[in-house]
Amino acid sequence: MASPLDLIKKEREQNKKELYIPQTLKLANSLFQAFIRNNNLVGLKLCLVLSGAKNIIHYDDELQAIFDVKSLCEIMNVTRKELSTNLKKVLKVHFTFVDEKGGRGATVPIHTYIYSSNNKYLTIGVSAPAKKLFTELGKGGYSFSKANAKNLMNLQHKHSLRMQLLLEQINDFSKDVAKRRRFTLEELNGYFDVSYKRYVDFERKILIPVKEEIDSSSTLTFNYRMNDEVSGTGRPKIKEVVIDLKEQKHFQPSLLK
Repeated sequence: MASPLDLIKKEREQNKKELYIPQTLKLANSLFQAFIRNNNLVGLKLCLVLSGAKNIIHYDDELQAIFDVKSLCEIMNVTRKELSTNLKKVLKVHFTFVDEKGGRGATVPIHTYIYSSNNKYLTIGVSAPAKKLFTELGKGGYSFSKANAKNLMNLQHKHSLRMQLLLEQINDFSKDVAKRRRFTLEELNGYFDVSYKRYVDFERKILIPVKEEIDSSSTLTFNYRMNDEVSGTGRPKIKEVVIDLKEQKHFQPSLLK
C-alpha cells in the first residue's frame, strides 16, 4: 500500500487541477439513501465530491485518493472540526448493491482515511463497487438522480436533504407539466423514513423546519398546502399534501459559520 507521503508526491507530480464540482451532477440513489438513513451528512457530501469531481480525482492501485483538507472543507461547506469528528461515522455506513451480472452484495463505500503533513492532506480509501458508482455514472443499470451540488452542500439536516433531492426531481419535470407533487401521509412517511400518524405532526416536525432551512440555503424551495376531503357532516379530513416547486432566482446563501 502506498504511503500518504508517496501519494502526496504523486499528486504534486501530476499537477492536478484545483478541486471543483460542477453545478449540476448525478449521484447514485443507493449511496445517497445509505448515508441519509444514517444521518451521515459528511459522508454524503464526500460522495458528492467523489461523484462530481470524478474527472480530476486520481485513485492509486489501492483505490485511494488524496485531497487538500482546506479545499475539501470549502467545497463541502463544513469546518475542519466537522470533517474530523464525523469521519469515523463515515466508515460505518454500509450499502447493498447489485452488480452487472445480477449478483447481490454489500460494501462500506468509504472505508479508510489518513491525515498527513500536519493535517494538511486527507487520503480517502473507497471500495471497488463504490468507485464504480462514483466514476461510471449511468452504467450497470443503477438508479441515479440529478442535483444542484451547491444546494445540497448548503444543507445540514437529513430531512432537508431528502426534500432537496425531491425538489430537484420535480424541477426536472417537462415544461408542459406542473412542477408539483401530491403525497398521502403514508407516502410522506415512506420517503422521509418516519412514522407520523397525523398530518399536523408531520407538518410540525418535518415540513416547517425543512422549509425554513431550505428557504435560507437553496435556489430551489417549495410551498405546500393540505388538501381536505369532505366526508358527511363531520370535520373535513386531510387527504394529501401538495408540494409546489418555488425557484429563488436571486438567492444568495448565507456564509459558512
